[in-house]
Amino acid sequence: MSQKLDRAEIKKVFDVFDYNGNGILSLAEIDRAVIELYPHLAKDKPAIMRAYKAADTSKDGFIDLNEFGRLIDLLHYYHELYKKFQQLDIDGDRRISYVEFKKGHDLMGIKGRSDKVLKAAFDEIDTNHGGYILFDEFCTYAAKTKMLEYPE
Repeated sequence: MSQKLDRAEIKKVFDVFDYNGNGILSLAEIDRAVIELYPHLAKDKPAIMRAYKAADTSKDGFIDLNEFGRLIDLLHYYHELYKKFQQLDIDGDRRISYVEFKKGHDLMGIKGRSDKVLKAAFDEIDTNHGGYILFDEFCTYAAKTKMLEYPE
């Protein structure tokens, strides 16, 4: 959603998300609205969760109108990242093994083909050292390397 909405348009969409009309959005309301309004994003639960957490700048567990425009931008940003993540996650287990990483490392903009270079890159991204790249680790790497343009 590269096109910026004006404040009135943001308020109109916010009101659609705000099912109970209390002026703040819970994760459940966001999830429900995404399913109804953005069905192409609905299956990307990790992306929705990541956008929700990143947009909640007040850290109160809710998205208010001031945070809402950022939420919409982040939903689309993390959706794009999740699509890349899914391309790498060949077996669909929501984590990228080293074998999957080797097959698709070019999608992440990683140069080099030697096993040593690729293993070092994999280990750098796998910050919890679990032997797999998780979506959160993938997002951290993407932000650090500017894999996709992060919304302002």
